[in-house]
Amino acid sequence: MRVSISTLGCKANQYDSFAMEDLLATNSFEVVSPSVPADACIINTCTVTMRTDIQSRQLIRKLKRENPGAIIIVAGCYAQVSPEEVAGIDGVDYVVGNKEKERIVGYLLSGGSKGGAEVDVREGIASSPFSLRSGGSSGRTRAYLKIQDGCNNSCSYCIIPKARGMARSLPLCDLLKEIDMLVDKGYREIVFTGIHLGSYGEDLSQPMDITGLVKTIDEIGYPCRFRLSSLDPDEITDELIDAIGTSGSFCNHLHLPLQSGDDGIVERMNRGYTPAFFAGRVTRAVDSIPGLTVGVDVIAGFPGEGEREFMNTYTLLDDLPVAYMHIFPYSKRAGTPAASMPDQVDDRVIKERCRRLKCLDGRKRRGFYSCFIGRELSVVIEGKRDRDTGLLKGRARNYIPVFLEGEDSLMNREIPVMVQEVSDWGVIAVPAGTGAMTL
Repeated sequence: MRVSISTLGCKANQYDSFAMEDLLATNSFEVVSPSVPADACIINTCTVTMRTDIQSRQLIRKLKRENPGAIIIVAGCYAQVSPEEVAGIDGVDYVVGNKEKERIVGYLLSGGSKGGAEVDVREGIASSPFSLRSGGSSGRTRAYLKIQDGCNNSCSYCIIPKARGMARSLPLCDLLKEIDMLVDKGYREIVFTGIHLGSYGEDLSQPMDITGLVKTIDEIGYPCRFRLSSLDPDEITDELIDAIGTSGSFCNHLHLPLQSGDDGIVERMNRGYTPAFFAGRVTRAVDSIPGLTVGVDVIAGFPGEGEREFMNTYTLLDDLPVAYMHIFPYSKRAGTPAASMPDQVDDRVIKERCRRLKCLDGRKRRGFYSCFIGRELSVVIEGKRDRDTGLLKGRARNYIPVFLEGEDSLMNREIPVMVQEVSDWGVIAVPAGTGAMTL
């Protein structure tokens, strides 16, 4: 049976899709690209905003049109939060919650549903074990390793705790075994992911925090590098900054959700910190970790955000040494407190604010990248060339996208490069010591 998996949403969802790929391959299914005909289509959905729900529905219908005889399985967060809504989409055979992804083989072997979609979504996933695991896939240079799931926070705009359950962590002994397995498979970079990564270890019988994990990994000295995905500002402690700054294993890269730079809006979001605190953490980290890249998430158009509040966010980002931004237009999410707040912002205003932030983002990226012209960066070269330019591509330890000419033999290796110039897509470099490059 030929099965395709389509993924929407975060790195944790991408990890789950890789794990389903491994499970299918182990059971002799052929995993194919969503762009080719398949006997079954799995759609691993996201529900972080109403817009992602729409994208999920559009993708489900598209795949059913392109594969009219295929079994359609809708899994993930949209299925978890709105199972009956998903079941009402024509052509859906199975609606599968996040915990039930581990039973995907059974659904496929059962064939198509008889007389409407079958819903298999359970509540109370807080205590579920990490039973759906990915062993990585051949040909990938970078492996995601989900070490945490769920979230105990109650941000007023967020539905994810309902979709993913309460925070829970992968025990350290299991985590280390999975690192050993990924190292044996030749991965050059391992990215720790989670829904609320900074809460790692709080629920374990032998408690550990993210700083302790960094120190433990660093002491072992694996022959690969590690990267942390998103952390909350209050989790960027002095101890963590010092641990990353002195680490030989962890990349000098932090991604932090600011969401808003206005005190009142942050309070309405129930984020638990102030913009001034955020600014202090960023400044301390950049001053302490050489070459550090700081990326931020920001939401435009949260209820109550007028021009003054927006400009507080814009000015804070402009003044801080951040390297890039992920910009999200606020979208009402049914079931969240923010959806019923007064002073909802007009969509046209939100769109214009996103445009202004994107212009700022472009300026910040180029300014940051320019600081590295004439300097060396350590880059893991990916296993595929850039489709548009034909150049080798990779990420520096500090997450700068790097493009260079070179032989395929450089793929899946970490090499030093010299930055030559800045482009619209990152920096152009040459292997260190080879001189100037002519494009």
